[in-house]
Amino acid sequence: MTPSRLWQIDQRFLAAYEARLARKAGLDPETIDDVFTEYVADALGVDSKPLTMTDDGIAVVSVIGPLYKGKSPFVSNYKSIGEALTAIEQMEQLPPVVLRIDSPGGMVAGLDPVLEQIDRLSEKTPVVASINGMGASAAYRIASKAGSIFASRDSEVGSIGTYWQLLDYSEAFQKAGIRSVLLTTGDYKGIGATGEKLTPKQIAFLQESVDASNTQFLEDVRSGRGMTDTNLDEVSDGRWWQAGDAEGLNLIDGVASFENVLAMIRSQFLNEEPAMAKPKLQPGQAVEAEETAVAAVATPAAGPVAEVAEPELDDNEDVEPASEDELTGDAEIVEAAGPGLAEYMAAFGDAEGARMFRDGIAFDQAQQQSLHELRGTVQDLKAELAQLREQAQLLASISPDEPVGVNIASQPQRSSWADACRGKKN
Repeated sequence: MTPSRLWQIDQRFLAAYEARLARKAGLDPETIDDVFTEYVADALGVDSKPLTMTDDGIAVVSVIGPLYKGKSPFVSNYKSIGEALTAIEQMEQLPPVVLRIDSPGGMVAGLDPVLEQIDRLSEKTPVVASINGMGASAAYRIASKAGSIFASRDSEVGSIGTYWQLLDYSEAFQKAGIRSVLLTTGDYKGIGATGEKLTPKQIAFLQESVDASNTQFLEDVRSGRGMTDTNLDEVSDGRWWQAGDAEGLNLIDGVASFENVLAMIRSQFLNEEPAMAKPKLQPGQAVEAEETAVAAVATPAAGPVAEVAEPELDDNEDVEPASEDELTGDAEIVEAAGPGLAEYMAAFGDAEGARMFRDGIAFDQAQQQSLHELRGTVQDLKAELAQLREQAQLLASISPDEPVGVNIASQPQRSSWADACRGKKN
């Protein structure tokens, strides 16, 4: 059987294709990688854009995974996050914003513009950071610029600090019989060059740079969280804490899941003008806020309610208390009312169930409607599967005379993310 080359890609082709796209679009060098990254994301079917909107108008910006300056199709990055925040700023009516965070942090380079955007946006509309999993280092620095921070119970919060790692291979070179020759114009030029020994003067210089970056980090946390020097010293040694402990250290405002945060925003901010700059979400009871929001969604949208006049009673008129039979009859009416909101939401999902309950759709009818939609979805999936099978057969027949696949093992490889992104991180 003749091997197919469909799943083998020559690295030189990728580099040439990237350059051709850049020339065709007239792009400057800084944006070439961004365009190619977006192309790869689209080809892979990956959604690399961090901005989404809930049905009722809450903007959600995802801050997920290790954070880089340039774009990546698989993780959030400062450039994409900045574009999402810009899109929100340009909306005619600013929505409440949730920063949905699950990140260990990332690079220092490229972070400042994002912090400035969040700081500016939080002065105009409620911005709430919701940590779900990890909000550490640079990711926590982003959260500190929001008006308030909440974290799910199992989240890890903190890791406030900055580091810069370089590897000194000089001894390994010496043992391997390799001599590094560095021609430089100064004691600090060429720091960290492979095979060169790091001198005490160079290490001290690098430490000064790390300290300078960290000073700004601490100032962001101090101003964002209203911390004293004593509080800040307690949490800025690189440790991280579970959400409950983080709340006690004033790193977060409360323990709440992402869904609870949305419910609290709906009950406190949605469709209301903020009463002050940088509005703060009140912790309260997240469950109570969620029930209030669901009740608001479930209330039928009707016209003006006619006022019912209460009967006027004469001061001397006696009012007969309701009999036991009358009370029992009322109870039977309540029991016969059918499934309530909770049953609808459990059967059809929170949003769809609440909508059906609100619209007064009978439970049996709702079941039939849901079953009909499910059958339609199954039919669509069967049709798509049949098309995929036809495409697979067609692809298998392409290049039947190709004797061998392309061997890319000997081709020059592009730099890894680790090489490209080596630098200061926090």
